[in-house]
Amino acid sequence: MGFWTMTPHDSLENHPRVLITAGPTWEPIDEVRFLGNRSSGRLGLELARASVNLGLPTTLLLGPGVHVEPSSQSEVHRFQTTEDLESCLRNFWPEHDLLIMAAAVADYRPVRSLEDVKIPRHDRGFELRLEPTPDLIAMLSECDHSGTRIGFALESTSDLEARAREKLAGKNLHAIVANPLSTMESDSIEGTFIPRTGPALQPSPARMSKRDFADWLLERAVALHRSRSGPGDG
Repeated sequence: MGFWTMTPHDSLENHPRVLITAGPTWEPIDEVRFLGNRSSGRLGLELARASVNLGLPTTLLLGPGVHVEPSSQSEVHRFQTTEDLESCLRNFWPEHDLLIMAAAVADYRPVRSLEDVKIPRHDRGFELRLEPTPDLIAMLSECDHSGTRIGFALESTSDLEARAREKLAGKNLHAIVANPLSTMESDSIEGTFIPRTGPALQPSPARMSKRDFADWLLERAVALHRSRSGPGDG
């Protein structure tokens, strides 16, 4: 069964509609506490800026705790939980051509949250049962949509590319960006662009500001999408 049902649309090859996700998800434990991560959302914000600078119609899905400049020319929609982001993707992916999934989506969430109360403090503590969240970008591959999907792999440096390639295949992506754990909360990044076919690519120098990397990455992402939109593409 597919993630959802949709009717494919005709892509504007020279002006792909770009959907970017950025920032963390916060999964509620109770009214005031949540499970989250340290994603700053900076790279996603820079990708949205780079997309707008290329003159592309751009929608940014932005997680909690991330500030966005009011002068941004991209269309911005907020999410908080994985469930919220799933709803946003349902609403916006059908009308876009290129997805760059830079959001740091939580792998787990509480089985049961108490969103209308605050759990009182006890010296004895309490146990928190977790369940896996849906793998949203993998689910996207199940829907009837000819767009290009690019994911991210944040892994330890020792097995970075190997783990990224596993995710590339396992999530049925068209490309993945591999970046080491040091990327978290940093202003710089040492990312590798790994397409489904062809060699892995890195900018020169390999480590650069997230702003410069976003410009570099956006150009490769758009080029990949345009190559897929050509005659005979699958």
